[in-house]
Amino acid sequence: MTTRGNSSSIFFLSVAAFVIALVFLQMPASAQNVQVDLSSTSGLCGGQQCFNADGLFSTGTTFLGTAFMDGSNAGNCTPPPQFSGCPDAYSASAAPGLGLSSSTPPTLTPPSLNVPFVFGPVNTTNCGSTGVACVLDVVNLTNSGVVITLPTAEQTIYSTIIMLGTAVNGNHKGKVTATYTDGTTNVFLQTFSDWCGFSSNQYESIAVGGINRIDATGTLNHATCNLYAYTYPVDFTRILQSITLTDADGSGAMFALAITLKPPTYTVDAGVPTPTSVAAGSTATATVTVNPQPGYVGSIQLSCSISPTIQSSSTATAPTCSLSPTSVDVTADETSAPTTTLTFTAAKPAQARVDRDSGIFYALWLPVPGLALLGFGFRPRSSRRRKLFRLLMLSFLLATVVITPGCVTYKHLGNVGTPPGQYTVSITGVDSNGLTQASNPIGTTNTVVLTVSN
Repeated sequence: MTTRGNSSSIFFLSVAAFVIALVFLQMPASAQNVQVDLSSTSGLCGGQQCFNADGLFSTGTTFLGTAFMDGSNAGNCTPPPQFSGCPDAYSASAAPGLGLSSSTPPTLTPPSLNVPFVFGPVNTTNCGSTGVACVLDVVNLTNSGVVITLPTAEQTIYSTIIMLGTAVNGNHKGKVTATYTDGTTNVFLQTFSDWCGFSSNQYESIAVGGINRIDATGTLNHATCNLYAYTYPVDFTRILQSITLTDADGSGAMFALAITLKPPTYTVDAGVPTPTSVAAGSTATATVTVNPQPGYVGSIQLSCSISPTIQSSSTATAPTCSLSPTSVDVTADETSAPTTTLTFTAAKPAQARVDRDSGIFYALWLPVPGLALLGFGFRPRSSRRRKLFRLLMLSFLLATVVITPGCVTYKHLGNVGTPPGQYTVSITGVDSNGLTQASNPIGTTNTVVLTVSN
């Protein structure tokens, strides 16, 4: 009996293990952002240091005599003998600095991007003038180009390169090159804005704004500056191998602080509504398609929104939109793009009722009793006069009957429903790892436009 019981237990345990393994094998892989490790110990730059300048210091830290970011600000402080200028850098401390986390390495997720970044180490010890070497934590673009080769495990397909950086001493021209394993490249010519003067260049946005620079004495100099994001769409059909950062104007005044790679993502095509115009109280539908980029797998939560926004009140009711299903799954063996159905509903108006203007109604009938009494008191002697009086009374009564319907009014109970006009419905998606959808290719859009008629 004991032997048989042990055999049964082993059998059931084996079956359970097989089922669990099968479940995990069928679970889709998670798409996540990859933070490029730019530290000098990563070996990304052919044995050379990717970090070749320093630019991140805690407030209160001095860094005279260093390979600084900005060395032309001699008037920012009074340097001690042997030093002729006072360089500037980013304050890594809390606002009005960058507000880097205290972790090692320090990380930051700018709300404007919703993408995490890993930075180089922050200098927390007085350095340079004290004989203590400052830690290099910023990439200074060079004329020959700083080549950042991804580790083999990270060489895969990506949808986007996002780099945090800036220029100093004015705007400067650089070049960012994405190289793939098949030898092909994407080249992005980039004008970098001065860190205290945003120029809204192509691919450029403000990642963190309102930063105070720190001078070499450890003091905030109250300049209002920025850290910029440079966002490059890369070829998601090829495997990314390396990124090259080149100084194109020989200024030596462009810097990169962190790079994050976004994995393949997806686009949302809202389709065409049927019908395109609806009356208040009616609905329209559209087939929404979620198009995954090659290599993307994940679960996407979908939502819709309508503009312009109508505030529901006693006089009008906002239209509504819904999606069914509200989420879709993309698996590795997907043979067709998943879809969902968008339904747009225009609220119907309240029913109308008939109201008569009682004041006018009774005013029109008020002379009738008087005329009747007059008829009793006035008896024409001739037959001709009696006929004329009767004709007059009949004409008045007919006129009253004709005029009375014009005094009827119609009033709505409640409101008019969804006001007529044009409405735009936007469909957005966020996957389980926080990845947002990519920009739609030319010819498609994640919005539908509908008209609500009277």
